[in-house]
Amino acid sequence: MVSPVQAPGDAYDVARRLAVLPEPEMRAAALCELLLARDPEAAAWLLDALATAGRAGGPPYDLSLLAAIDLAGSERLPYADRRAIFEAAERQGLESCKELLFSTHAEELDEVAAAPRPLVPGTRPLTLGERKSLARTWKRDVLERLLVDPHVDVVELLLRNPRLTEDDVLRIATARRASPAVLRIVLLNRRWNCRARVRRALIRNPNLPEAASLRLVGLLNRVELRELGRDHTLPERVGEAIRRRLARPQ
Repeated sequence: MVSPVQAPGDAYDVARRLAVLPEPEMRAAALCELLLARDPEAAAWLLDALATAGRAGGPPYDLSLLAAIDLAGSERLPYADRRAIFEAAERQGLESCKELLFSTHAEELDEVAAAPRPLVPGTRPLTLGERKSLARTWKRDVLERLLVDPHVDVVELLLRNPRLTEDDVLRIATARRASPAVLRIVLLNRRWNCRARVRRALIRNPNLPEAASLRLVGLLNRVELRELGRDHTLPERVGEAIRRRLARPQ
């Protein structure tokens, strides 16, 4: 086991090891193995260091941050280990680690979002299962109506649909009625979280949790940072994080 005091010091080495892996799945799997090889305290320190450094942006922490987000949003890390790491982070006051682990699993399924709802006003309400089935369709008119569905399961299936376009995803990301859970699903989707317009839309949506917005700042390039730096509607902490990144030498 690695002792807790070593974890922050080896965060850079871990980030470099992850950065050389070519695929996101490989990076998430490698990070999972590294965490499971440590005791919960050391794993919490490592995750906290990666999340904190990732917010500042730049290689190699940008890819390690994405790996941490992917891992936190998946079932790859066993629940017992996830809970042990979270509790260790809580004992040690590691807020970035807690936010990373908690934010992707804190919300239970919304009963209102899961309730039957019509695809077209005035027609028969469709169950959640029916809407999930329709989310796999190739019919444009159906997909467009599902873009406003409030349930994360429907949105997750939509994001995987090859017929979905970037403009469709922007409609989801900019919707002021979108729940934090729906916005996080977009943020965690590897197909779409690399798109500059989608990232800007997410960070501008007031429903995206601030912790997620701060992590997203670490993934923005300087062009995106300069544009968002002129947006005075962003939360104060997010604006400060953007200004700190812009102040760093290129």
